[in-house]
Amino acid sequence: MLIHYGAAALYIITVNIGIIGNGWVISSVLRSRRPKTNANQSSPSDRLRMYIACLATVDLTVLMALLVRTLYLLLPEMRLDIMSCKAVFLLEMAVKFGSITCLSCISIERYVTIRKPFSTKIRKRLIQLIPLVGVLVMTSILIAIFTETYSVTVTSEARNCVLRWPKSTSGWPRVAGIVIACAFTLLLAVIASNYGQIVRHVRRKFAKRKQRVVANSQRASEVNEPRYMREMTNAIIRVGVFHVVCYGPFCLLQFVPSEAIYSQLLSSLRQFDNFKDFSPLQCALFIINWLTYANAAGDWVFYAALNRDLRNLIRLMSERRKRSTLSQNCSPSNLHRSLRQQVASSLRFFQSINSYRSSAGGSFDETMVTDGRHPSMGLPLGTHSSKSTPKTSLLSTNSTHQDSPRLYLLKKQSSSLFADDIMV
Repeated sequence: MLIHYGAAALYIITVNIGIIGNGWVISSVLRSRRPKTNANQSSPSDRLRMYIACLATVDLTVLMALLVRTLYLLLPEMRLDIMSCKAVFLLEMAVKFGSITCLSCISIERYVTIRKPFSTKIRKRLIQLIPLVGVLVMTSILIAIFTETYSVTVTSEARNCVLRWPKSTSGWPRVAGIVIACAFTLLLAVIASNYGQIVRHVRRKFAKRKQRVVANSQRASEVNEPRYMREMTNAIIRVGVFHVVCYGPFCLLQFVPSEAIYSQLLSSLRQFDNFKDFSPLQCALFIINWLTYANAAGDWVFYAALNRDLRNLIRLMSERRKRSTLSQNCSPSNLHRSLRQQVASSLRFFQSINSYRSSAGGSFDETMVTDGRHPSMGLPLGTHSSKSTPKTSLLSTNSTHQDSPRLYLLKKQSSSLFADDIMV
């Protein structure tokens, strides 16, 4: 009974850690999302947040399946039927495969973003196709999982679920099981290969840089591995090792040609042969099965808590590349708006001068010098010389004198800008 309650406690701890962590990840991603516009294209960090939110949602579903196992574990006298066994098997296998599919999509996304194996156009198209390919693979494997459910049944005492390979009937369920095992193994190999290639690419890039510096300065001690590169490689190695440890034994054990081991690994709800067999093999099967749920409960630690540096580095690398190729140019709309404001302020200044002169006793032209003398020199008010100059206004369009080139250009710019405003 000690092992019975120990297994139940381990399940409960795993479920609690996974629900709290994945719930925190989903809420954090929803709070930090940016409004999507046509002008803004999704950056690598935005796509990574989307994948992490999807992974956290799938992992929550995996933990719900573990919660069902926990209930049957705490209630050993509860009886099962065939439909319950088939439903639990379909749910567990579907969500586990969905989790590893999402992990493989994340690894491919990172590989394409960091390694850049293709041109920019091909990379953009490939990044857009990654989720679609993941959905297609998931749909095809769901058909195989549904086919294999025909092999799931219940024991004679209705206390546990078993998976029996067909003998005289059609062998499609067994073929579906082999396809599922190959799919799990292939996706795990994709994850390990992508992360391994990323680490190899980063280290090879640093080695080439070191060779160039050494060739120029003849001193190798000047080149040290950057901190961001060391943190990136360590984070990627942690993630890759974690997934291989959690899913590697589960994938390989599906190829063992033993119906008992295959059934205990995939379909048994009450481990240890309904707690009647505590052999080392049964303990190993229990741990291997639990590791898949531990992966779902620990993904948020590596992708959200400990992996924040890696997400920041991916974003910084893309922004650094953009800053090196783009210059800070003012847009035509901003330039047009700035010029319009300057012209309008200049016109307001001249209009204020004209209004001030007009309010000071007529226009400025009426107080101008007549006959070469100022009015204060004795001419009575209202007396005008026949040689008096005609009235002129500083901003008058009917002026007989010719405007200065600067004032003429100012008027022309203002008229064109105001005409644009009217048309808008």
